[in-house]
Amino acid sequence: MKNNVLGLVFGNNHADRIESLTSHRAVASVPFGGKYRLIDFTLSNMTNSGVRNIGIIVNKNFFSLMDHVGSGKSWDLSRKNGGVHLLPPYIQSGRGMGSSEIEAIYAIERFLHDSNEEYVLLCECGMVANIDFEPMIQQHADTEADFTVMYVNNLDSEGRKDALSMKMNSENRVEEFSIVPCAKSGENVTVGAILTNKKLLMKVVEECISTNKLNYMKDVLQSEVQKYRCFGYHFNGYYSLISSQEEYFYANMSLLKKENRQALFNDTKPIYTKVRDDMPSRYGLGSSVKNSLIAQGCIIEGEVENSIIAKGVTIGKGAKVSNCIIMQDTKVGDNATLGYVIADKDVVIKDNRTLFGYDTFPIYIPSEKVL
Repeated sequence: MKNNVLGLVFGNNHADRIESLTSHRAVASVPFGGKYRLIDFTLSNMTNSGVRNIGIIVNKNFFSLMDHVGSGKSWDLSRKNGGVHLLPPYIQSGRGMGSSEIEAIYAIERFLHDSNEEYVLLCECGMVANIDFEPMIQQHADTEADFTVMYVNNLDSEGRKDALSMKMNSENRVEEFSIVPCAKSGENVTVGAILTNKKLLMKVVEECISTNKLNYMKDVLQSEVQKYRCFGYHFNGYYSLISSQEEYFYANMSLLKKENRQALFNDTKPIYTKVRDDMPSRYGLGSSVKNSLIAQGCIIEGEVENSIIAKGVTIGKGAKVSNCIIMQDTKVGDNATLGYVIADKDVVIKDNRTLFGYDTFPIYIPSEKVL
């Protein structure tokens, strides 16, 4: 059955929640962990679970995503049949792609119609996890469900906004969906992965468009939960949910713990990404690195502690970088001091500069800025 599933990824869902990181890129192409993008986890999870035909819906700022995904070769998706398809905004017969999931699916109706798969796996890019979708697909078939919704109930963040919570009976059938302003640990919170029948999905979307009901959570799952057979599927592995800059910072910092890295990255179900060939990182005689992840191609002359350093970063002599996320090709000058900083790509921080944020409010430096 897993080969009978079409993957559909929302590449720019909830971009307004991490607006600083998505002002010039889609959510799917936000860098993570020094060498990955958020889309890597969703694509890898799908391909590792046997899903071989995947469409990525984007509505703006998708140039970096196009460059990263390419033909899909890195995820074994460069295929004659199936593969990965980037679905940018377009207008067909007066249909435009809107900002909601309902409008986005409606705009790519032809893509859905032309696919041969019977089921559709809808995923967002805001969850970092190593997920095996095969048990979820099997449960969907066994229960003859209309919708199977993945959820977690051990939230790390005590303030997740506008979360979709659900109550289930003893058979895991959903009896009620509710949108909670501030979700807490212990609640069954959906994580943006839904499996459904393709024909049913197309029918629901057309009904929503005709009645101007455009919110998938409120107008389909919440208001019509008794109409459909909705079941929950519990994911109990390691994960990070990203819906704010603070959660993004926390998710990256959590990779500094060995047990989290082992849970997220393993040999049996690897996380793939676009490979950038580069030289090994070089460390100067006076350099010092503690509890940090350093990608290839870096030049480290100063001190780095509790930080994520992406490819091609330069840390100058005497510089001190602690509790920071430094993205690709950024240059930190000599004797600069950084703490709790998120520096985007190609940032230049001049000599002797000092910048400090806090763990609950890290400072963000936009790409290509010179300080």
